Amino acid sequence: MSTVLKSIPVSDARHEALRIDGQRVWRDATIDVRNPYDGTLVGTVPKATLDDVRRAFAVARAYRPTLTRHERAAILRRAADIVRARTAEIAALITAEAGLCIKDSTYEAGRVADVLTFGAGEVLKDDGQIFSCDLTPHGKKRRVYTQREPLLGAISAITPFNHPMNQVAHKVVPSIATNNRIVVKPSEKVPLSCYLFADILYEAGLPPQMLQVITGDPNEIADELVTNPAIDLITFTGGVSIGKSIASRMGYRRAVLELGGNDPIIVMEDADL
Repeated sequence: MSTVLKSIPVSDARHEALRIDGQRVWRDATIDVRNPYDGTLVGTVPKATLDDVRRAFAVARAYRPTLTRHERAAILRRAADIVRARTAEIAALITAEAGLCIKDSTYEAGRVADVLTFGAGEVLKDDGQIFSCDLTPHGKKRRVYTQREPLLGAISAITPFNHPMNQVAHKVVPSIATNNRIVVKPSEKVPLSCYLFADILYEAGLPPQMLQVITGDPNEIADELVTNPAIDLITFTGGVSIGKSIASRMGYRRAVLELGGNDPIIVMEDADL
């Protein structure tokens, strides 16, 4: 297994900085990211301080996006094109930090491009409706127009380790599509793919204040990612116990909690294991 992994070139370790307010913020304290099979150093990411996290959310709260639907769709389409053009690079990084085989990491890169493309299409949909008001004896001969307005605020996103870039895309793309601002804290086990994804979106034209990336020790910064007063919505994918903890501490905020499944696995007695 290790021989196969070593044949996938990740030439140099990646040393990343926090992405806050369009700036790369370095910290002396870092977290090593290692290949789960052979322990090879894949890269390092900073340990954000509480002040770093607070600054990121302050930036997200203060920024007022002005992108039109057309502009948002164009950014997402450009990002999808970049992902497709850099599939081999993305797949190699996912394999290096997560240990997925190259077939699965290549598939994941394709899924990321799909999510971006789907999001670009959803941006352009107008789901407003028109209702007649003369449907009852006391109704008037007029019409009512309704329009759904998405949340416009600051989002805190916490992603898991199992699909390093696709899990991030599933949180970031809807945020961009709805003209929101998001601060992402990827799993400290596989954070490099998140940084690469953010850079691809910046390259595609996304204002950096709409997507910021924070990495660090969960024991030090997790509470701030849930309780910071600037947060309007928390989205978390991970275990049930942590999801319950978030729900108990988040206060009067919206939340999207995608927690562990409850589906059984049945192994039959004739299984060739």
